[in-house]
Amino acid sequence: MSEKATREAVCWVGAESFLSGLKRVNIFCGGYGSGKTEIAVNFALHLAARGKPVKIADLDIVNPYFRSREVREELRRHGIQVLVPNERLISADLPIVMPEIKGAIETGNEAVVLDLGGDPAGARVMASIAQAMPKDDYHGFFVLNSRRPFTRTPAAVAGIMSEISRASGMAITGQVVNSHLIDETAVDVVEEGFRLAEEVSRDTGTGIAFVAVERSMLDRFDAAGCGYPVMVLDRHMLKPWEDSDRLGREKFKL
Repeated sequence: MSEKATREAVCWVGAESFLSGLKRVNIFCGGYGSGKTEIAVNFALHLAARGKPVKIADLDIVNPYFRSREVREELRRHGIQVLVPNERLISADLPIVMPEIKGAIETGNEAVVLDLGGDPAGARVMASIAQAMPKDDYHGFFVLNSRRPFTRTPAAVAGIMSEISRASGMAITGQVVNSHLIDETAVDVVEEGFRLAEEVSRDTGTGIAFVAVERSMLDRFDAAGCGYPVMVLDRHMLKPWEDSDRLGREKFKL
């Protein structure tokens, strides 16, 4: 098997039960710097790799720097339909909710991935389409990074989860552990993340849906033995000067 095929084959570890129970609509929210956009993009790509038709919508108006729309051409090449405003408005940090997004949520056979704003203010855009949400066919995932200043304690995490839920009109149904320090991430940082999430789960009843681990850590982190589904993460949301085997500077041009 080629190196590329090997990389693409390892997308999830220990996730059979989780993947078999997926809902059609999957919403990712979280505090600033949690990495929710990276998670949403990887999630959409992994679903497409499993042969599922996928639509992704960028609803993040809080952080115009890292947004899923920035890698729209990469997503389209993998057969993913990207729901974003037209080119004239694509860089605007405006609360633009396209009718196509509401339509995708209400009907269709495609999996829908929503990248929601990074705090309660950004989550309010979801409230305008919350009534269209299928009550029994969505997951509301909170992306938790224990190394961010506002999500260091169980009480702080529970507070932000509650605020986002109220602002968006959606329930938080699971936590996604994405504790990292970018290139300085060590195994203990990841483990710290799911230990914090376990405390949050005991306090709130919101369990851990899955853990995200960068592919480069698979030789150090025991993904099969951690006890939770693991999504293997490839970095797509890069600064324009960073190199990647998938993206280059030209992909960031509008």
